[in-house]
Amino acid sequence: MAHLFLPDTQADPSQNQKSHFLPTPHSSTIKINTMKLDFVFKSSDHLRYENGKHVSGPHGGAGRAVKVEPNINGGEGFTVTMYNLDGNHPVWQNNVQMAPKQMKVIEQTNEKIVLCGYGNDAMGASFADYGLTIKLKNGELENCILHMHDRGVYIEYLP
Repeated sequence: MAHLFLPDTQADPSQNQKSHFLPTPHSSTIKINTMKLDFVFKSSDHLRYENGKHVSGPHGGAGRAVKVEPNINGGEGFTVTMYNLDGNHPVWQNNVQMAPKQMKVIEQTNEKIVLCGYGNDAMGASFADYGLTIKLKNGELENCILHMHDRGVYIEYLP
């Protein structure tokens, strides 16, 4: 049984680590066979692409966190939420950048795990418009890419 263990750290940026993980209430382990995903990927910056073309970034430090956890509604798959690490939004007073989206694994290799949204939110908007690619390198989380399929946009979150 192959396991990919992600480091359970509160990374110190002065150590020039490749990526940063924050512990969650659940295990910080990805088990490739059983697809148990439960981690927070702390990104230092991001790149935005529209219709395959790079349109912005890096931004000189636009901290974001990508949280993947077992489905918070108890259903199949996972919940993906994005957070702004640069502070709270001035109107709704929290740091949620993208509201939680439920997703399922649709592809898995040694280099990546691809999630795709399914179902709808309370307002009827489709989660299928969203996806997440979790890129792996030498058995470790390298970065994450958020896909907004309906807009032809993807955002690559950098370590």
